[in-house]
Amino acid sequence: MPSAVSFVTVSVDDGHPSDLRAADLLSSLGYAATFYVPARNPEREVLEPDGVRRLAEAFEVGGHTYNHLALPPLDRERARREIRDGRAWLEDVTSAPVKSFCYPRGKFDRQTRDLVAEAGFAGARTTMGNIVTLSDDAFLGGATTQAFSHSRRIQARHAIVERNWRGAANYARIFRFATDWTEHFELGVAHVSSHGGVAHLWFHSWELDEYDQWGRLEELLRRIQDRYQFQCATNGRLFTLGSDTRAP
Repeated sequence: MPSAVSFVTVSVDDGHPSDLRAADLLSSLGYAATFYVPARNPEREVLEPDGVRRLAEAFEVGGHTYNHLALPPLDRERARREIRDGRAWLEDVTSAPVKSFCYPRGKFDRQTRDLVAEAGFAGARTTMGNIVTLSDDAFLGGATTQAFSHSRRIQARHAIVERNWRGAANYARIFRFATDWTEHFELGVAHVSSHGGVAHLWFHSWELDEYDQWGRLEELLRRIQDRYQFQCATNGRLFTLGSDTRAP
């Protein structure tokens, strides 16, 4: 990716009704975003179809399986159905193609990666953190920051479990072991603004409700707009930029 090109992208997982609040905030500030929406979720309420259509009027809507199930424990055929049925449901609801996917609970393996590619998606987002470039593999896309503060110990554990060695190195080099999520993301934006790359913030709207983080999110989004130069993009746009724009 040329050093002059820097992007900020936002993604929101799980299709909770509070996603409409996130959409209103992001729209008011001019941010692009991708909302990953399952048809059902055994853990939490999900948007009704009218709410999904409201999201799709202004933002990208991506696949998140039909039942919000972690894919690796499922047999191959059931995993395939979850991926394809979730996409078919979204396309039926929105009357638009769906090209981006996010692995429920961040769980993936080689089989699930291949099934997502087979289903016709352009790319998929993981929960691998501390990433500030496009992935060499569009179906193993990382993110920079979750809007939830993680301890250094949790950051290290996630890197080991996911074998995210680039993220582990970046956590020391770029993020200086930051644990507060707003500080962490601003360090990522500062880096890509200077060097090129992608700063990717993701969150659960229900989690922002639970921990009363909406004000901090708005302050952060306003602050980085004022301080840094970047382009806003959906996940799908970044998945399809092409191999010639991917950072080494």
